[in-house]
Order: sequence, then structure tokens, then C-alpha cells
Amino acid sequence: MSSISERVYLKSPVWLQKVAVATYGYWWYRQRFNKYFFRFVEQLSDNERLSSEEYLALQEVKLKHLLERSRKSPYYRRVFEALDVDFSESPFDILSRLPLLAKETLRTSGNQLITISPVPKGTRVFRSSGSTGTPVEIYYTPEFHAFELAAPEVRSLRWAKTDYQSRRVMFGARKVCAFEQDEPPFWRISPVENMAYASIYHLSPQFIPHYLEFLRDYKPELITGFPSALLTVANFALEHGEWLPPPKAIITTSEALTDLAKLRIQKAWNCRVYERYGAVEGCVLATECEKGRLHISPEVGIVEILNSEGEPVEPGETGELVCTGLENTLQPLLRYRIGDMAQWAKNQRCECGRTMPVIESIEGRVEDLCYTRDGRQILRFDSVFKGVRKIREAQVVQEAIDLFAIRVVTERGFGDREERQLEENVKLYIGDVRVDVQKVDQIDRGSSGKFEAVRCKLTKEEKLLLKQANIDGKRSRG
Repeated sequence: MSSISERVYLKSPVWLQKVAVATYGYWWYRQRFNKYFFRFVEQLSDNERLSSEEYLALQEVKLKHLLERSRKSPYYRRVFEALDVDFSESPFDILSRLPLLAKETLRTSGNQLITISPVPKGTRVFRSSGSTGTPVEIYYTPEFHAFELAAPEVRSLRWAKTDYQSRRVMFGARKVCAFEQDEPPFWRISPVENMAYASIYHLSPQFIPHYLEFLRDYKPELITGFPSALLTVANFALEHGEWLPPPKAIITTSEALTDLAKLRIQKAWNCRVYERYGAVEGCVLATECEKGRLHISPEVGIVEILNSEGEPVEPGETGELVCTGLENTLQPLLRYRIGDMAQWAKNQRCECGRTMPVIESIEGRVEDLCYTRDGRQILRFDSVFKGVRKIREAQVVQEAIDLFAIRVVTERGFGDREERQLEENVKLYIGDVRVDVQKVDQIDRGSSGKFEAVRCKLTKEEKLLLKQANIDGKRSRG
């Protein structure tokens, strides 16, 4: 939806918004679930039990085709010429020689990646939320779009015993009603999609009872959305003894799912919560299986996890995600720095029997990295909250090299003991730093509605100095 049409929609009366959502939903449904979608669903389903070797062979074929197509883009033509690439080589060897593709390059020169001019009929341009700057623009052909829907259908919805036809509610970033609206409904229904789009911008104690009533009436089989939004509803229900109708499953998207959030959402809705990680760039998909482990779908992309020197990390070590999408041949993204951190699982065998690569977790954005004085990088802060109860939601903010603010939305009963435990945990986990525990009524979301569990306010210059200190320390220890 364009910014102009969105403004017109939000200023329209509720009855007209309902008509618009139903009409748009019908058109959108017909666009997405086409012959390509069902073909990809069948292919991906057939691939479910491939061996690791068979997945590797499949990736090799797809990568070779992708590299051939990439030669037709102005950007990659220059890259290949500069490296004097011999295309008779192994495609994996060629890929390993390519420079990393920065998000800034995609933002400013995305059209230089295009391999066909003019672009094929029916191509759509999707934009990221732009939470870290100017949104990137990704070109989707109808075929690529269908693949991007089929992959989570097979590897996420079906693993959760649901499908795209399941009656569902989505708590996402879509602005379905004006912010100043102060009466329900705070959701809009798309009948043909069998889906209700719920606003995440009205989840205040004043309005949440209306959401609970709606959920009881609508009885969704599936709930999807931002874990922070779902946690807000869950916390309210648990604190007020409110009953929520259990869906078959809840699937979280767009934000990292913390252990605390997962436990409370599962408790409130009395159902299983599955994590899904993907991106508008369409170059990676990680989904949680029925055994609770996150699997990378090899058909979607080739995933590397690299350290600060650009070398592959060891299993169990956190590094930067670098992804090569295998399906978007119109706008190839080769070794794309998606901006998130992750780690390979030490144990790659999963009880579910699938041989898809396993990652321990997606640990947040590169920008979320915090630093100790000796240059060590820290991202996950779950250990800080161990043994501390009565917390509804929390955010860690590094204000300075030696100052960490712990912002907490507390429950009744949170007192001095819990505050001291937080301070002790921080110092045990990070070292001798100052700790400022701040009790707040709510933690602000960004313009996209996403929740930031970790924020680092250090300057670029400070981060560079700390990184160098870490590198120098490793060398001296070596």
C-alpha cells in the first residue's frame, strides 16, 4: 500500500476500511496463491527428507544458475570482471571469492543488481521496514513471490499443524486503523484470507479487554505476529486472570523471541509457540520444528556465519549472518550482510529426522551488539534476568562503555531484592560496570512497531576502538 493510499484509508470511516480490506484481501489472495505457489509447495514437501549431501547438490545447481544470471546485472558484471572470475570453476568456490554485499549498497544501488531490463510483467517492489535507515527495495517476480509464500507454508505452518487456509489473527506492523481511534474494532477482517489483521498500536490496558473479547468470538486456529505484541496481550491476560481461546499454534515473526516471552505467551494461550525467521530480502528462512529446533531451509539460500575478520565461526560461536538468496534471479543478493547475528548448533542432529542445518538462535541485529571495555561483544542478555521474577518486559541499553541501563516493566512484587539481583547478574555476566535499573510503565517501540530487546548507544568511533582492542587481545593471547 502506498503512503498516499494508506493516508486515505486511515482517514476513511470504519465501514469503508472494512470494505477496503475485504476487497484488497480478495485481490491479494488471488495474486499470491497461484499455480507457482502450489508447484513450489509440492517441490518443497518432496524435499523434506533429503540428505545433507542431496541438499548440497541441489544448492550447487541453483547457485550455478544464479551466478550465470548475475552476470547480466551491471553491479555483478563489474565485480566478476574485477575478480577475473572463471565460470567453469565450482560455483561454491566462486561465491567464496565474492565481496560481501552491504545493506547500504542495496539501498543506494539496488537497481544496479537487476538482471533483466525492463523488469518482467507483474514484478512488484517490496520495501523493508527501514528501521535502520532508508528502506531497501526488493524486486519480486510473481514466481519468486509464490516461492516466498510456499517456503513458510511447508516449513512453518505445516510443521505447526496448520496451513494458509487456517483461520488466523495477525499482530503485525500493518496500520489497520488510525492511531487516534479510541473505540473498537481495532482489527479488520479479510474474509477470503480467513484472517483478521489486529493493530499492535492500540495494545494499551484500556483497549486490550476488547481484543480478548474479539479473540474469544473469532476463535483463531493460528496466531502470528511480533512476539512483543503477543507478550503484551499475554501479560495482561495472566495478570487479570483472563482466559484466551487456545489456537492450534502461535508463530512469531519479525523480532527475536526471548525465552521469557515464549514461556509467558505459551502460558497465556495454552498452546505451542513456534519461532520463524525470514526477511523481505528473501535470502534466508529459519523455522522451528516440532522438536523445538531452528532449521535453515537450504532451497531458500546459502547461509554463512562469519566472525569480525570475515572467517566462518565455529559451532556455538556467535557471528554475523551472510546470506545468498537462491530464488531471486531478477535481483540477486550474493553474500548479503542481512544485519543479524546467529550461531550454528554444535549438535546438528535433530530428533525430527530432518537434515536441514540447525542454528541455536537468531540473536538480533548487528547494531544491537554491546561491548565490554576489553572489546568483547555481547548480544544476548538472557542470563541477566535469571532468577529475577515479576518482570513483564525488559530492555538492555548500553549508555556508555561502563554503564548499562536495564529498563523493566514490572509486576506487583518487584522490589529491592529483584533490583539487586539484576545488578549482580549484570556484573557477573559483563564485568565491573555501572548498572542503572529503571522501572518504566512501557518500553517504546520504533516507528515500525518492533521491539528492541537490546540497544547500544556507543558511537561508531568507540565501537571501532573496542573491536580493535579485542583483536589485539586475541593476538597477544595467541
